[in-house]
Amino acid sequence: LAIVGGEQQTTDLKAMWKPLRNQDPGFYPDRVWLYAGRETYLWGRGKEVGDLKSILRKGHYGTTVMTFNSLKVAPLRAVAWDQSTHVMIFPPFTEYPDIHDIAKKDMRNYVSTGNNIVFLGGFASIGLINEIFGFRLKAETYQTGPFYQNERYARGTVFEYLPSRLGEDGLIYGCSLQSLPPGTKSFYDTLGDSVAWSVRYDFGMITYIANNYMSAFHMGDWHKLLRAAVSV
Repeated sequence: LAIVGGEQQTTDLKAMWKPLRNQDPGFYPDRVWLYAGRETYLWGRGKEVGDLKSILRKGHYGTTVMTFNSLKVAPLRAVAWDQSTHVMIFPPFTEYPDIHDIAKKDMRNYVSTGNNIVFLGGFASIGLINEIFGFRLKAETYQTGPFYQNERYARGTVFEYLPSRLGEDGLIYGCSLQSLPPGTKSFYDTLGDSVAWSVRYDFGMITYIANNYMSAFHMGDWHKLLRAAVSV
């Protein structure tokens, strides 16, 4: 990716990106893929999977949240090539995942063709984003909240309708603002630490929410943030 006149440009697809478009606050995806493999805290925990599905479906009960359990080439390709689903979510990893280069390419292609991958907070999540997409994100040491909405970037997006600040609920793994890729929109941050950001990657989006959501039912404003992230 390159920046030309303040806008992202991709040399392969020759696409010029303007700032995030105005979004319909009523939009929500009707299908979502959620990874629940052995490298995550969701592995073998039906209650936790159900809790996260409930958060995603609150107020959107027509949405189907499907799970997949392997990052091997064939299972991941089946998800990445699903043309009816445009959002993929990766929860926090309890161990760093081993992903084949072909699977990494499939994930890049998934985003490039207009889809959204959402990563939830964790050092391994940040490392995996760097490995797959070639970023140089720097994980911040623990930063106390609250975290304030960045009106400059939230305006005109689904994040505009969220609370003006987020409390220090759950475990939070932010990214240094200075390490974010060019063109990134940081929607919530404080003292140089971004806890919610999104960046265009060719025709799609990569989105990061710094909370790990392991205390799922006690963080109402963070729930709203997650639902906004999947509707980008």
